[in-house]
Amino acid sequence: MSILLTRKITLIALLAALSIVGRIYMAPIPNVQPSTVIIIITGLVFGARFGLTLALLTSIGSDFILGFGFFTLMQVIAWGAIGLISGFLARFRTRIPIVVMACYAGLCGYLFGFLVSLNMLIGGVPSFIAYWIMGLPFDSYHAIGNFIFYIILSPILIKLLENERKKLAVKRSE
Repeated sequence: MSILLTRKITLIALLAALSIVGRIYMAPIPNVQPSTVIIIITGLVFGARFGLTLALLTSIGSDFILGFGFFTLMQVIAWGAIGLISGFLARFRTRIPIVVMACYAGLCGYLFGFLVSLNMLIGGVPSFIAYWIMGLPFDSYHAIGNFIFYIILSPILIKLLENERKKLAVKRSE
């Protein structure tokens, strides 16, 4: 195994651990956790594949403690979509002000809630609509938490991850 691959695996493992621990630690506050923002930032710096991988590891890893259900698959889909969208936004990240990105992170809280609620379509459209509307206050907690976490974490985490990305690029060229 090359050093480059080992470094990437270690990085994704550390980010997953940070995301999982953050989610578990914040579990007493409904829907407020740093995981979504960590996935967003990872997708912004390393691209869609990294964001998607982190989404999968966060969902499965944290649900070992918080409990599994059909919602785990929906979390993978929701966080995966957020990781993919963030990866596509990567090329524009430096031109978008932090407050606009924080608003995007907040909107991702609502997107996450909507996508996770889709599992209720199994009971029909009225069940989905009722479930989704009942969840909007919790989606708002998620959105507000994401906004705040993005403002706090992004300057630090983006800088750290950019430095790591540069190291990976140097190792690749050696």
